[in-house]
Amino acid sequence: MRPPLPLPPGDGESRVPGILLVRTDSDDDVWEDVLWRMGELPGMHRSDQGDAAEAVARESISRRLIVAEDPAWRGATSEDVSAALDRPGIWVPDLVVLTDDRTVRNADWRPLLAFCGSDGDAFWITPRQAAMTYLVLHRPNLDLTINEFAETAPAELEWELEEDEEEWEPDDEEDLDEPVGVELESLKAPPRYTRPARELPPLIQQADLLVRTDFTDDAAWTSLVERVCRPGRGHNDVIDDFGDYVDFVDDPAFAGATPEQVMAQVRDSDTEEEEMVSDVVLIADATTMRDPGQRVLVVPLADQPGFAFRVDPEVVGTMVANLAIGNQDIGDWRNDEA
Repeated sequence: MRPPLPLPPGDGESRVPGILLVRTDSDDDVWEDVLWRMGELPGMHRSDQGDAAEAVARESISRRLIVAEDPAWRGATSEDVSAALDRPGIWVPDLVVLTDDRTVRNADWRPLLAFCGSDGDAFWITPRQAAMTYLVLHRPNLDLTINEFAETAPAELEWELEEDEEEWEPDDEEDLDEPVGVELESLKAPPRYTRPARELPPLIQQADLLVRTDFTDDAAWTSLVERVCRPGRGHNDVIDDFGDYVDFVDDPAFAGATPEQVMAQVRDSDTEEEEMVSDVVLIADATTMRDPGQRVLVVPLADQPGFAFRVDPEVVGTMVANLAIGNQDIGDWRNDEA
């Protein structure tokens, strides 16, 4: 009989979104590698740190990452964890991720087995992708993103057998689908959340946000705003001014903030009116401000969250407008830069 998972009571109507991470392997180095890749996430609570509600209370946006490390759960399966969640009165995570033998074997990606806390198919996800997803888990419709993950990297492959064909089982890692997030783990500078030196304010998304994080050159910022708002002929011949499509955040509180810290602070407005916004946050960082091209960093918040890329300022308005109405998707704009 395994002990109960270290889950707080249910939240009722004001439910806190979050992830449960369960250690089921016995390799200390592998476990520490997984935790390092995930980063110093907000609302993170390890099972030996007391009341899980206190970790949530300290954050500007409510979310919860429960880390279960009890040795009694070593060797547990996803079915064991799922059964432990099937009891009344406890907080049920949006996503459950656990280490297993595949995490130990694959040192490049450290894939985690994942499934929805209530139901849903199991899939494979890298620690960094799990962390980036956690940072935006409070946003609406993230269940669609998780469902897409399950379709992209299923834990169990399904196909129809031809007549007289024998059922096939994968022999090794090469026979399995790559986990979601391989691109993140393979980057030269992969994303990793670190705690900001000071608490950052929430970013209310009533329009698409372009957040300034470099404050060394006011003239460069003024030029960037002008290029985004009025890109000129040849870039968009229908809309002359994109000022209504983008809110420019010129707040010194975000000086030096990382892309991961910025994306973690974006939340929808509290108004009932549906806003036409895209699932990205735009950042004017040091590279943007110092490069003559002033290429803006684009950080996706729904399609593989955290996999950033850059675009010219003159196309920002066209991009967010088309993403907001579903005329295009991130794949139409993403390039090989990161």
